[in-house]
Amino acid sequence: MNIPSTQNTPTILPSADNSAAQGIRTQEQRFERNVAEVARNEGTQARDINSQDRALVEQGEIVQAVQANARSLEAASQRIGTLVDIEV
Repeated sequence: MNIPSTQNTPTILPSADNSAAQGIRTQEQRFERNVAEVARNEGTQARDINSQDRALVEQGEIVQAVQANARSLEAASQRIGTLVDIEV
């Protein structure tokens, strides 16, 4: 997933869109760190079930957070479409 930086985002986007997009980017970074940590510890802590379980739980939390931000982004986009009478 590659979401562009908000630095180049047109100012026409409302703060809800920016917030949701930033939330998705934050969770993407969190997921990448999680996967890197699991891969790094795979050889040294392969038998540490608690560490693996925590990583899987965190990945589930990340997925839920991305889904919530995506729903927020969709709702904000629909509101914009309604305001300017464009079906999104």
